[in-house]
Parts: sequence; C-alpha cells; structure tokens
Amino acid sequence: MGKIHTFTQLTAPGNTAAIPTAAYARHTLQYTVASIDTNVVVNWEGTLDGTNWFDLRDAGDKTILANGTSAFEYSKLAVAAIRFVFVSESGGTAATIDCKYMGDK
Repeated sequence: MGKIHTFTQLTAPGNTAAIPTAAYARHTLQYTVASIDTNVVVNWEGTLDGTNWFDLRDAGDKTILANGTSAFEYSKLAVAAIRFVFVSESGGTAATIDCKYMGDK
C-alpha cells in the first residue's frame, strides 16, 4: 500500500500540482468540499506524458451540490501522474476543496 498524499487546498477554480503515480495500479482519490454556495464542479485527471491530460471519470466532470467527503477509485489504465481539478463554482466564491490520494499495487 502506498503513502497518502495530501494536496494543497483549492479555494478557487484551478488544479492541484500533479503527483507521480506510475508505481501503482489502483488509485483512491478522496475530496472534501466545504463552504459550498450553490455547487462546485470537479474532476480527476491523469496523464502519460505530463502535458496531455485526460478525465479519469468516464462521466467527465462531477457537480457537487453539498458539503461533504467523496471518494473515487481508478484502476483502468496505467497513469504516470494524477491531479485534481476544481473546474468551477456557482453561487459565490467561498468553497474550499481538500484532496488526498493513495495508490496501491
């Protein structure tokens, strides 16, 4: 089992720094949204080359309507690096998002 990586908190739309994940076949991604106004839209992205990013979620962006913690598991393809994306926010600018990652072989 891998070490848990905590990303820097996001307080506005943008993305976290990417972390290397090639050593792992299974990925658990957790995010906690707080101080939500109307909604926030989020996504997890992977890359093979550090330049071109793709959605890890088959459904693409996810709209969050309430504060809380959610998790996402990914094990479909090898991924060299992963990052979290705070896509947008509606109803205000108070939301914060805390993200964690853990990989497993």
